[in-house]
Amino acid sequence: WSTTPAETFLLYHGYARNMLFWQPWVPLLAADYRVLRFDARGCGETTKPPAGSRMSFAQLAGDAIGLMDALGFERVHWVGESSGGIVGMTAALAHPDRIATLTLCDTPFKRSANIAATYTLGETDRAAAFDKYGVGGWCRKTLSYRLDTTKASPALCEWYIEQMDRTPKHVAVAMDQAVAEGDLWPRLPEIKAPTLILAGEKSPIAQEAEAMQQRMPAAKLVAFAGFGHGVNLLAPERCVSEVRKFLAGQRKTAAFTAA
Repeated sequence: WSTTPAETFLLYHGYARNMLFWQPWVPLLAADYRVLRFDARGCGETTKPPAGSRMSFAQLAGDAIGLMDALGFERVHWVGESSGGIVGMTAALAHPDRIATLTLCDTPFKRSANIAATYTLGETDRAAAFDKYGVGGWCRKTLSYRLDTTKASPALCEWYIEQMDRTPKHVAVAMDQAVAEGDLWPRLPEIKAPTLILAGEKSPIAQEAEAMQQRMPAAKLVAFAGFGHGVNLLAPERCVSEVRKFLAGQRKTAAFTAA
C-alpha cells in the first residue's frame, strides 16, 4: 500500500560463510525495508569456481554491484560482517554513488599478523590446516576467535561449524588469499558513506574498530559491552536497533541541512 519504494539493505556475510548467517536480521528489517542477501562467490549455493581460482575484494564487490544492477537497485544500505565489511568498504570506494550507508560488524581494515598466525593451527599456512582438519574441523578449532562462545549456545556453535564446512577447501583458500592481500588503512579517509561500526568490546579487533572510527570522516562506533566477536549473530536485535537509530540520525541531519 505504500507509494514510496522501500530502501534496500544488502547483507553480506563473512569469510567462508553464507547468507543464512543473516537469517535473524530479516524479520527485524523487512517490515520497513527491502532486504537483499546472497551467497558470495563460491559460498553456500552459488556455483563453485574451479580449483586454483583467485579472488579479490574488488572482484567480490563487483559481484555485488552486478547483482544490484541486475535487480535494478540503484543504492543500498550495505551491512557486512567481518570480511563482508571489507567488501563493503571496497564497494564504497569504487562505487560511492551506490552505497547509501555502511554498517560494519566486527570488521577489521586488514587481517592482523596475530590472527594470520593463529589461524594456521601450527601448520605452514591455512591451506595446510584445511588439509589436516578439513574446513569444518579447522572452524571448530578456531571458532572462539570469530564467535564469542561464552555467549553462544552449543547448538549455535555446531550450526556455525556445519555451515562453514559447506565451503569447499579451495574456495576457503582463495578467499583467505584475498583477505591476506587486503589492507584498506591508507584509504579509510576516502570513504565518505556514513558508517556505523559495531563491535564487541572484547573482540580481538576492538582496538582496530576504534582506529577505523577515528580515521573515517563519517563513522560512528558502538561497542557492545561484555561481548566478544560475532555480535551480528549473538545480538541481532540490538544490532538492528543501532542501525535504525543511526539511519534516523542521518535522516535528521539531512533534513536539518536541507532546511
